[in-house]
Amino acid sequence: MLTGPGLSLRVEPERQRSTPWAIMLFIGYWLMFAAEFSVIRFYRGSDGRWVATTTDQPQLWLSLTVLAITVFSFAGTIGYGISLWRQRRQIQWYWGPGDLTGNDVLHIVAWLHVFQTGTLVLYGLVLGDTFFMEGTIGGTFESASFQMFLLLLLPFWFRGRLPSIGLCRPVRIWQMLIVLLILFFLIAKVMDAAITHPLADWLGLSLSSEREQQIEKEIVQAKQTDMLAAVSSFLVIGILVPIAEEMLFRGVVQTYLVRRLGAIAGIVLSSLWFALLHIDLALFVPLFVIGLLLGGVRHRYQSIWGAVLLHAVNNLTGVLYYFQ
Repeated sequence: MLTGPGLSLRVEPERQRSTPWAIMLFIGYWLMFAAEFSVIRFYRGSDGRWVATTTDQPQLWLSLTVLAITVFSFAGTIGYGISLWRQRRQIQWYWGPGDLTGNDVLHIVAWLHVFQTGTLVLYGLVLGDTFFMEGTIGGTFESASFQMFLLLLLPFWFRGRLPSIGLCRPVRIWQMLIVLLILFFLIAKVMDAAITHPLADWLGLSLSSEREQQIEKEIVQAKQTDMLAAVSSFLVIGILVPIAEEMLFRGVVQTYLVRRLGAIAGIVLSSLWFALLHIDLALFVPLFVIGLLLGGVRHRYQSIWGAVLLHAVNNLTGVLYYFQ
């Protein structure tokens, strides 16, 4: 069906052989997501606060569960790949507008789990360690391999219809820039004092974050290695990671959920997923609040670029802090 300018993809529903495999991988993604949280443990620190940490020796039942999910997912990945390859002959290309659909979200999550499974097999069974040393250019990109994968996957999947996920010019740009300045001030100066620390005090929770400590370690090592490694930290953490994460959460997930459930539910649920994905219980609340702010900017100005800019400035501030 020819529908107008712009590139889109049309496949007859009965011929979507890859969809059952995508559903299988979608389920596998959330099972593995739950398993990742199952390895988090709490212990009391010297100050009496609860410290969240990831155990190196999960219980036997959990190890067997993860192994079963991995086998299940590996089989699903092979079936998914074969079905997509066979389906390529039945795909017809048209110059016409395409919109974001639930089927898109299903397949994107399936691809996330393909990456998740491949990473688990590669590092858990094949290599046992990383390709590159921490603090090197390769190590910086390898630590952000998930985001690098998103930067390849999402523009390819939504080629010709990037505006459907918010990759377009924002409305009321100057107003947006003023709002971004205000929000950055709130994040930098108000959120810790008004939300993060009071809530942590109330729960007796330590704000010591393994994820933040690992990021700090990588940035400091990059600074000590050479100038190119330091620049790569700025590029990856400050620019590429925000673009990749905003395309996924505010571009794909929030856009679809807002359309299906309304603005409030869509922004809240996408922000919840964004915060949980970091597997950082110590900083879950600030991550969730930042996600809400990013989601509000994306929805208000009908583009992800405002959220990308705020995300990037926030990340770059952190990188500069760790460099010092």
